[in-house]
Amino acid sequence: MNKIKFWKGWDTDTRYPYLFLLLLSVVALLAGVYHYFTGESSVFGWDKLTDLQVVPVPVHEVTRLLEPFTLTANGYLIFEQYDVALPTVNTTAAMLLLGILAICVAFYTAAISAMKRLPYFGGVLLLMLFLATFNFDLLDVFGGGASQTALLLSIALLAVTSYAFQAFWPGTPFAIRVVAMLGVMVVLGFLIYSEAEFPPELVTLHLVSYSSIGTLVATVLFMLWVSYENVNALVWINTQGKTPERRFSLWQFMLISVLYLLSLLLLYLRHVGYLKADDLFYLNGYFILLLSTLTGFWGMRQREAYYKNLFHFRPTGAVLYLVFATITFLSIGYAFATANDSLTVLYHDLIVYTHLAFGFGFFLYVMVNFGRLMEERLPVYKVVYEPKKLSLFSFLLISMALCAILVMRTQYRSYFYAQAGYYNYLGDLYTASGNEILAERFFEESDLYDANNVKANYSLASMHREAQERNEEVLRLKEALEKRPNPKLYVRLANLYNEKEYFFEKLYVLQQGAEEFPESAEIYNNLALLYSQTSVQDSTAYYFNLAERFASDEDFVHSNQLAFYTRQAMLDPARAVLEESRKGKYKTLRSNMAALRQLLGQDPESKEAFIPDSLEAVEDFTLFYNQTISRLNEGDTSRLQAINNYLATPGNQLFFEDLLYLKGLVHHYNGLPKEGRRLVENLALQSESNSGYYYNALGQWMLEEQNYKAAAAYFKQAKDHGYAQAYLSHGYALALANQPEEAVQALEEVAFAENEAATAVAQDLAALLQQEVDSVIAQAPDKDKVQYLLTYLPELSRREVDALVEAVGEKDLKRRALVARVNYLMGQKKWRTAYFAIKETATQLQPEGELRSQLNLQQLRLWLYTKNYDALLDRMDRLYFTARDERQKLYFKARIAEVKGRTEEAAARYEQALKMLLYDEEVVLAAANFFNKYQPKEETAYNILLSGITYNPFAAELYKAYALESLDQGLYSYAEQAQETLSNLLPAAEYSTFIETLDQKRQEIEARAENWQL
Repeated sequence: MNKIKFWKGWDTDTRYPYLFLLLLSVVALLAGVYHYFTGESSVFGWDKLTDLQVVPVPVHEVTRLLEPFTLTANGYLIFEQYDVALPTVNTTAAMLLLGILAICVAFYTAAISAMKRLPYFGGVLLLMLFLATFNFDLLDVFGGGASQTALLLSIALLAVTSYAFQAFWPGTPFAIRVVAMLGVMVVLGFLIYSEAEFPPELVTLHLVSYSSIGTLVATVLFMLWVSYENVNALVWINTQGKTPERRFSLWQFMLISVLYLLSLLLLYLRHVGYLKADDLFYLNGYFILLLSTLTGFWGMRQREAYYKNLFHFRPTGAVLYLVFATITFLSIGYAFATANDSLTVLYHDLIVYTHLAFGFGFFLYVMVNFGRLMEERLPVYKVVYEPKKLSLFSFLLISMALCAILVMRTQYRSYFYAQAGYYNYLGDLYTASGNEILAERFFEESDLYDANNVKANYSLASMHREAQERNEEVLRLKEALEKRPNPKLYVRLANLYNEKEYFFEKLYVLQQGAEEFPESAEIYNNLALLYSQTSVQDSTAYYFNLAERFASDEDFVHSNQLAFYTRQAMLDPARAVLEESRKGKYKTLRSNMAALRQLLGQDPESKEAFIPDSLEAVEDFTLFYNQTISRLNEGDTSRLQAINNYLATPGNQLFFEDLLYLKGLVHHYNGLPKEGRRLVENLALQSESNSGYYYNALGQWMLEEQNYKAAAAYFKQAKDHGYAQAYLSHGYALALANQPEEAVQALEEVAFAENEAATAVAQDLAALLQQEVDSVIAQAPDKDKVQYLLTYLPELSRREVDALVEAVGEKDLKRRALVARVNYLMGQKKWRTAYFAIKETATQLQPEGELRSQLNLQQLRLWLYTKNYDALLDRMDRLYFTARDERQKLYFKARIAEVKGRTEEAAARYEQALKMLLYDEEVVLAAANFFNKYQPKEETAYNILLSGITYNPFAAELYKAYALESLDQGLYSYAEQAQETLSNLLPAAEYSTFIETLDQKRQEIEARAENWQL
């Protein structure tokens, strides 16, 4: 262990700076490893193309006249195919590299200051050459043009400071030297960044990009430095045992060494194209470099006897080794961080060339000098640098010659790769600066030196993409695919064939990519989506399964699967994917799940509300929208504030109409019908294409509230705007409004909607409504009897109602008939008979459900009308009601408070009831009467009645009260308008009677006014 941690015996002034530099080397190595795996994804990141598709989802269903009426809204499904984003410039990696590089330069100058005179000057010369590669003059530091002031200043400060330590203060502790040189670097950095004419990010990119030549040279020198250390390590492994018995034989050393060299030879043959097999196992060149770097730590110390006349291992040799190792890690890591494939390939090639040539040379050197000693199992590692036959210089010469031959056999492509990589860096620099002309020029130069390299061609293709030059982008991507294909290039090229006429071109590119990269989930996902546009559902499912199998993000694939199965109404596989994805957190998946759950009538998957700060991403909108639709009946209005914020944000204009309608839905289904209706009416007036839908939605709401005349009026407007579904609804609404003749006429028009199923239903009901009651009782099916009963209910006699009810035999239909009879009796004010009818009906109904709720409401009304307030108060909270009917309790509690003389409580209850029950004629009249009685001098009653007739313009009783109240308020013209409206709402006889009442009221008011004047 002491041999490994050789620095433990050093003094603190040397040990701590060395350990800091060692830590910095480890950081550079880890950064390089990180960018090795993530660099391409950060520069050429995966993107997604979103396809938003509409699927009708049920919002609310109500059954009227035994026919279900469903209000549907747009549910949104998101299909996402993979795409590739525009390339980015990794400024973070550049800053990290430059910061560590500056520290390395400080350590380097401190280390060479401990050398002898001649090697010191050699070290300064290398420093000067390295600094010259930064091209400080282009930063316009200390003057523009070709001024070399910054370069000369940096050389002077570093060289003079280091020379002072070398010549005048040789005894200065190493830590002081490092701190001094770090101070010089800080001063230089401050001067350069403060005096440069460019932003700090561009200055950093400039320094890193132009100095890449210098770091490349340093990297090559380090590769040569450690290229034979792995074979040297094999020597140590074979001969380090304490006794001959524990050491390995010569043949074992030869075997392992030959295997190592053969692995390098396979890599070389693969590089030059002699070996095409991909199913062989190849060593990773960067792993080989890492091993040789680790073994080189102690090899450097072992060779001290050969360089001690120039400098000592402590601290100079050890520090220089770490400096060059750190620069190598930085250089290679930055190449991966910027996805500079020309340089990543170059570095891999150079590792193979140097390690193969020098590894073979060192193997030859060991065999010639120490083969016999190894055969005798002697500790050769102790004398490996004390040759007797083949000198170290000869070994180096032979190895260098072999390395040169390997390079020449590749047509000097290492040089061309280096130039291409350098120009790629410059292309990134000028891309970041916004100089597209120079950036394009440098990328083209890179492509010239390394034809079809991915970095240059994809960057050029991205420039064509931004300029919307599709054909040029296609050509660049095809060129990039020829040399170093990857899945992203195939995906991006395929996405350029997105029009229908290019279907087979896109299919060919994706299938070619799948053959080349059989584990690419991204390609399989896009293939599945492509086939989803056809009728070949088996292929779609097949590629989705492959995508799921190889995907790192299964939620992405599940989201597309869910959207596809939902759109195709393939409910069984949709349910399977839904169950499998129930814990998914991906927003697009959750959005599609919400839409499917709404279609299936399932409860929301989570009680946690999703309310994003903004709707910048389309999946934020769809998840919020779909989730809100699925939670409309929960009495939660907390989302209204978020909707208002979204509506006030200019960037959400694309979703403005959807958000406004969503706001209306939230209002209506959570107890604020007036606000909901106002919003949707405005939408119907403003929208050009969806007016019919909005009028139909309003009609549907009126059906839910049992305001059938208003429902018929809205359905008529929907018909007039071409909404086909409203034709049948209009006929049914008129029938429910007890207007059979008008209903028959409307039902005969359903055929114009060209919907065979709706036409058949309409014809059956129209035929039924034209029959005589006795014929229906005698011959009609049970369903027809109930429909006839509900349509003609006010016009039937008691005998006819009882006959129709008794004639119904089917159990469920019988229940509806019984409830209808109770309604009839309540309307006739036959309280005693209604009481017994309620008792009879209650025994036959289910304990819960809409019919039970309706019957319980009638029970409450009966207690109210018969002034049985104690029973009403005692039983109200124990009876079952649906969520909508539950709101009626507010009205009954207000009436009880009024009767008991608690006027303040009654007023508060009435105000609450009016917010939720403005559609209920009885509630509005009772509230108006209350405020008219207790606040006669205020306009509260008038405003209540005005709101009531505005919301329900077909409520005759409200208009009567409004006309009389208008007279009390002195608003004679409004009373006349109400009178005119009533002429269309009331039968002639009833209208004449009311006119007399109205005239009498007017005369009384005029008389009071005359008496007051007297």
